Amino acid sequence: MDAEKLIVIGIVAAVFVGPHCLVGLAQQLAGFVRQLRHWAESTKAQVEEEIGVEIDWSELDPRRYDPRRIIRDALTHPSSASESGERASAATSSAGEPQA
Repeated sequence: MDAEKLIVIGIVAAVFVGPHCLVGLAQQLAGFVRQLRHWAESTKAQVEEEIGVEIDWSELDPRRYDPRRIIRDALTHPSSASESGERASAATSSAGEPQA
């Protein structure tokens, strides 16, 4: 998020909630974020402990799956499934021809 967007959100929140309640809500939000981070770290540690293998979490990052890149790769690089399907259809069409 840009700093400008955060400022606008803060101003709107101050208008609707009021400056006195805004401080308390910011503290509650900070506590919630801390608890969420702690929960995520403990869950990661528990998964690694139960599996017994250290996991490279960067490979599982959903931000690396850009739909535009996936579609571009699918259109520019034919998959092995489509190639094998083309070979199979060519083989069946040639098998149906009478041999001389």
